[in-house]
Amino acid sequence: MVYEARAEAFVAGEASEGAKRLHAVHLEHGNPYGKDLHAALRAHAQDRDFDRKGRVLFWPSCRMLAERPEEATAAMDLFRDLGADHMSLPARSEIPCCGAPLQVVGDSPGMEVAAASLQQYFNRQRTWVTPSSRCLMTVRHGYQAIDQDIRAEVLHAAEYMLFFRDALGDRGKAAMDGFEARDEPVPHVVVHDACGLHRRIGAGAAVHEVVEALTGSPPESLDGYPDRSRCCGAGDFHDLRRPEAAAAVGAHAAALRDLPTGAWIVTGDSDCVGSLRRSHPDCRVEDILGFAIAWK
Repeated sequence: MVYEARAEAFVAGEASEGAKRLHAVHLEHGNPYGKDLHAALRAHAQDRDFDRKGRVLFWPSCRMLAERPEEATAAMDLFRDLGADHMSLPARSEIPCCGAPLQVVGDSPGMEVAAASLQQYFNRQRTWVTPSSRCLMTVRHGYQAIDQDIRAEVLHAAEYMLFFRDALGDRGKAAMDGFEARDEPVPHVVVHDACGLHRRIGAGAAVHEVVEALTGSPPESLDGYPDRSRCCGAGDFHDLRRPEAAAAVGAHAAALRDLPTGAWIVTGDSDCVGSLRRSHPDCRVEDILGFAIAWK
């Protein structure tokens, strides 16, 4: 209903000023960040990250490529270490945005064009994987709503990682041995149950399972329990549409929970990393891929 209302407002010329700004940037650059995301991907990716025979597509999201492009190729190294074969980053010529920002601001025709341009490419994959809740929701549900069905299995990164649970366990044991060998205390780890991933899509449990496999014990939720999670401020590109309001949302959520300095916050949604880092400056914040890479 929210997206239908935004679409009506967009057609009537009554979209918010923030939405209009985001839309203008997207039309000019092909993404809401105003950056050359192809260049960002090429600057960090290696030839082996583009597997022509790959049947599993890793879709980093335009936000990751805009804010943390090095994580895309680090994630590919992680997947290979876990045993994932025939995995590939998007082909260099493909659009690095799934169309989610257009849906968010209400540009339904633009969203349909974006989906139509990517549907055939996505359907050549066996599995489609992303760490972004916004991309996941768009491709899993948004495309279907406009009759652009994706036949590939559409998964969150944590759901896919659980296919390699034994390898995660081995990686976690090695990390614990490393802490002991260095005589370092094991960091306090909590999970940020991102509302976009947990409540809107119902894929948040996999994040807890991955963290448990890596740490050896069930993690606690940042807000006490998953269904109580608060917004980080970045949902639906709120931080791009209304940056001051988004920062206030993140600060409000952070003020409701005291964490020890140096605690690790693991979010299931890569879209939340930047906002959580700004609102929790004394903690280490990683998405589930970044956590698996850094936990050693």
